[in-house]
Amino acid sequence: MVIIDSTLCTGCGLCAENCAVHAIVKNEDGTYRCNSGWCFACGQCVAICPVGAPSMPELEEPIPYDSGRFDLDPETLLNAMRFRRSIRRFTGEKASRRELELLLEAGRCAPTSSNSQNVGFTVLDEEFETMRPKIWESFARCARENGRKLLLRRYEHYLANPEAPDTLFYGGKQMIVVTSERPMDGGLALANMELMAHALGLGALYCGFATRAIDADPELRACFGLTETRKIDSCLIVGHTDLKFQRTAPRNPPRVAWR
Repeated sequence: MVIIDSTLCTGCGLCAENCAVHAIVKNEDGTYRCNSGWCFACGQCVAICPVGAPSMPELEEPIPYDSGRFDLDPETLLNAMRFRRSIRRFTGEKASRRELELLLEAGRCAPTSSNSQNVGFTVLDEEFETMRPKIWESFARCARENGRKLLLRRYEHYLANPEAPDTLFYGGKQMIVVTSERPMDGGLALANMELMAHALGLGALYCGFATRAIDADPELRACFGLTETRKIDSCLIVGHTDLKFQRTAPRNPPRVAWR
């Protein structure tokens, strides 16, 4: 809930002009207040006010803008996006708790439709080795049902040496399962998290096969809280890698229609 301190409010109206749902209304004395029945708690009024009159006391303290800490050089940002790679060779060394928290914070900061903030994160860390064979088994069932013999060979190789890096998790020992009620919301969170992994020097991989395996198994669906409305967006394998890339990888030109 947004509270606007009338003793601080200067009546500039920036908050009202920027409010997407017109929840900020003017008082008779020229100050402003928030109609909580209309507000969807996006927090933009808190962020834009020059004097800090609006607040959301039940949530975190806002961080004041500082160009040195907040602004990014566009070319540097674009090069970081160009240089990030999907990693399929992990050393087995786990990300630290602090690194995992930064990944989750990056996911939390992603935009969501109507500020729903409905994205959920399940971190497989201590229970990873318990869940790994269950995900593999569901993967194999899906492969059999669809006649995917080459995929079944992956499962057979895993069974032959389950302690070795496999072709599903590639030696990774941690995975973040992202769920949401709208696929776009989860996808934006995952993109943020992968870029943060790159910034931390970690490897990251969107694991579509694990995603499908979890979605296809009732026990796994229940474990990760999937329902008719809460879907699994993807699984992000994270961890340390010994791969060292020397340059960006070539990509196709963008498909653009200028109109």
